[in-house]
Amino acid sequence: MIFKKHFRLLRKFLGNLARPRFGWRKKLTKLIKFCYLLVEWPFELLGDLLFFWKRLGKAGISNPRRILIIKIDQFGDVLFSTFLLPIIKKKYPDVEIDYLINPKTKSLLEKNPYISNIYFWEDIFLLSLAGREKSRTGGLGEIRKKNRETMKILRSRHYDAVINTRANLPSSNIPWRRIGGALIAFDTSEQSFLADYWAEYDLDDEEWKDYLNLLRPLGIDVDSAVFHEEFYNFGNNPMVGKGKYVVLSPISFDKERQWGSDNWRRLIEFIIKQGYLVAITGMKDQETYIQDIMPKDRENVFVFTTLTLPYFGALMKGAKFFVGIESFPAHLALACGTKAFVFVFSSTYYIKGFSENRFMIEARNMLPVLEQMEFFNIRSATSTVDIEKVIGKLVSQR
Repeated sequence: MIFKKHFRLLRKFLGNLARPRFGWRKKLTKLIKFCYLLVEWPFELLGDLLFFWKRLGKAGISNPRRILIIKIDQFGDVLFSTFLLPIIKKKYPDVEIDYLINPKTKSLLEKNPYISNIYFWEDIFLLSLAGREKSRTGGLGEIRKKNRETMKILRSRHYDAVINTRANLPSSNIPWRRIGGALIAFDTSEQSFLADYWAEYDLDDEEWKDYLNLLRPLGIDVDSAVFHEEFYNFGNNPMVGKGKYVVLSPISFDKERQWGSDNWRRLIEFIIKQGYLVAITGMKDQETYIQDIMPKDRENVFVFTTLTLPYFGALMKGAKFFVGIESFPAHLALACGTKAFVFVFSSTYYIKGFSENRFMIEARNMLPVLEQMEFFNIRSATSTVDIEKVIGKLVSQR
């Protein structure tokens, strides 16, 4: 197991250097992660040699009363992790499941019947990465104070199991060791030698199947588990009464997952010709890009850049289908049971069955390969796909 861990760390280490298509900010982030891993790696090896005995012959966790799931990350990542909840509850109906998240993602978990309590934590390093700065809720001193208060509450909860769901840098297990209870973490996470149980993180498998390994120490049979993200916080649908429509989400905070504006414009025009309205979603600061992809026929296009998550959920749930890039809206489409047509960039984000140079790809696509998903591979922002083929597939399956 230790050999597998360090072979994967080697792949992650080298993968941070192979980013020719990334912008300068992402390249800088990858360089920082490369240097950090260079420094961290010897400590990982030393820790594994000193603490390997902790996991030898260790019995699993039976009949847990309280479980804490830690997912301090972006919206899509948090929503993705909710597929674990019904699987846990099926095995342990009476267990209390708490979540520890970035406060910005709170609305994702509200009204979720599987969750008992939601707590907040902000990782300074994680929120300093490109595209994540806006997730901060205050200054560094204020954040540290709030984190200390949260830690005090968590320690008083006396969890039977604490699950760190983050496998990539930063993913330190040091603070979670302080909570108490059995710590379950991916073998590739930072200071995984502190964990009581290792979950294997296979870089060649789909992300959701790796996440299932986090549940094995709980004695849960995951071999027949299915993937379904859980979302319950719905508001009113702003498209009610306007006609049948398609949700289109063309933008990500990550510029490496952008597609050419001419391509989107052609796609929107084709969707309208099929008799659909188009609801374009994005952020307020993305309005310029959205205006650039607008077709001449604007009467059939509706733009939403200020929707709160409950309204966005209702909009997605009522759509005939979703079209967009691999980002949070695609996860929301999955959670809402909406057919999704997703553009993926397999040369820079690993996706099983699509990426060829898998050894040098450190970043990963989290979306599962399911019947509800239709993937279209894009090599770069200027690449084109057969749009008629895309919509033809969609129309034939509606």
